[in-house]
Amino acid sequence: MKDFLTIKDKIFRHEFVVEKSRFISFACQVSTVGQANFFIESISKQHYDATHNCYAYLTDDGQKFSDDGEPQGTAGMPILNAIKGKNLHNVAVVVTRYFGGIKLGAGGLVRAYGKAASNVLEEAEKVQFLQCDEFKLKCDYTYVSSVEATAFSYGKIIEREYYADVTYNVVVPVAKSDEFAKKISDVTQGRVYAQKIATKVVQF
Repeated sequence: MKDFLTIKDKIFRHEFVVEKSRFISFACQVSTVGQANFFIESISKQHYDATHNCYAYLTDDGQKFSDDGEPQGTAGMPILNAIKGKNLHNVAVVVTRYFGGIKLGAGGLVRAYGKAASNVLEEAEKVQFLQCDEFKLKCDYTYVSSVEATAFSYGKIIEREYYADVTYNVVVPVAKSDEFAKKISDVTQGRVYAQKIATKVVQF
């Protein structure tokens, strides 16, 4: 597990024209190779009539890129470099090209595919995933305001249950977890204990 920056879980699109060739780029958050392949296949099917559907992805499972018929090294690698250049992870990008009749040359293709990928990633909304400790807390209603204020100042509440007492599941970035546990004890005069139950990567 590690902290990483990615894009929001939706499909982002950008388009521009170079020497009459249309370059349409699509970016999506993916967490596995299977998800990346599904996204790539879906874009390729939608644009079955395109001259090329080039792509790259970078996930925990690995990375891959394809020139899809363009000269070797002129499409897939520039797309992958754009992903890495923006320090993104768990991202797939497809750049669809409709040839406009004018050859761009190797250098022109590298610039065009790199720009297409960079532009769509620049416009995509970013989200941060942080390695967090998950805590379970139980308190009576007297301390609800103090517990919730502390939870929101250090992390976020992912679950609440209201019974005779209130039970919370709270996730806090690992770097702040010890401080959070101490703070919970302080604001409740030692009556609430933050029990660490798991460590996971959570979107913030």
